[in-house]
Amino acid sequence: MARTNGTVYRDYRKGKPSKKRRFSLSLLLFILDIIMSGLLLLGAAATIICVITPNTDPERLGLFSTIVLGAPMVYIVMWFTLLYWVIRWRWSMVVVTAIFVFIGSLQLGKYYRADFVQKSDAVVKNCTKVISYNIENSKDTALVNYLAKQTPSIICLQEFLSDSKNMWANLGKKYQSTVKDEIGYSCEIFTTHRILRQGTIDSLERYNAMWADIIIGERKNADTVRVINLHLKSTTITAKDKQFFEKHEYVLDSARHIKIMNIADRLSHNNVARAAQVDKVRRFIEKSKPRKMIVCGDFNDVPLSFCYKQISQGFIDTFIKAGSGYRYTFDGFYNMLAIDYLFVTDHFDVISHQIDHEAKYSDHYPIISRVKIKKNN
Repeated sequence: MARTNGTVYRDYRKGKPSKKRRFSLSLLLFILDIIMSGLLLLGAAATIICVITPNTDPERLGLFSTIVLGAPMVYIVMWFTLLYWVIRWRWSMVVVTAIFVFIGSLQLGKYYRADFVQKSDAVVKNCTKVISYNIENSKDTALVNYLAKQTPSIICLQEFLSDSKNMWANLGKKYQSTVKDEIGYSCEIFTTHRILRQGTIDSLERYNAMWADIIIGERKNADTVRVINLHLKSTTITAKDKQFFEKHEYVLDSARHIKIMNIADRLSHNNVARAAQVDKVRRFIEKSKPRKMIVCGDFNDVPLSFCYKQISQGFIDTFIKAGSGYRYTFDGFYNMLAIDYLFVTDHFDVISHQIDHEAKYSDHYPIISRVKIKKNN
């Protein structure tokens, strides 16, 4: 209230926002609506590409084939957008956003598993423990000791230095291996079981693919299992590229557009190269049927890629069956990337799946799975 010449006037506007404040708030919300609408359009387009990519040859998609690398981020953005429209009470926008959120959620199981209950060694006996690990040309004896303590039945290594094979004697005499005398880094298989035969896939080099038929069990109860160890075409992402993103160098870099396009172009080119390799792997798998098979390795591609889709057909992804938490196997890019996998045919029961993020011997993390051949097979 205000007093003038003894007369009291009540200020009815007190507690109410002024017209200027109301206009500013309306303008801010209008701008936010435009931004979030644009975010919705971009997120919806990215979601559609993530759905199309696994079923389309990367050569046809070009640069768009690289968008699936950021699929988890796309889904987070879409959930954030959905929350915004709910708060704004824009129900038509809520419905549209929810459709794309639902589409993205159908693929969520390839990245995240909520089941934290896993069977232990004490509950399930006579399992075959398999480790797949890109060891990044390591010569660290601590790595060998780590693997020996895990006591796996089968070890599939990628980027193995053949000239450091003497270091691997610490695994003990109980392990047979596919290691040869040639110098270089390659895919190798170590096993406590007997190796019946071994070789490479078609015209792929030893660096990219190695297989071995392994005898599991004794005498009449023995089973032959074909183990395929893969290291597909690298993404060619360098340490400088990782630093460019992880340390936010792109914010101040005037040439960021050129650098980002250069990285995307390399990724796209290598997606095409991997597709050619995958075609050979797929043909070899088809010829190997109906054998019991374990396929693992560093695919250098994410779960929504053409590469993953082609190789995983007819297999069980041990993470999807028995994993838990968010899946990432590469140390870098904000721990978002899963590019290493372990698959088995349905001749196996998958008992457990673990990605050991405590193992710091490489820029990858080892996959450790325990599987058991079904009795009826």
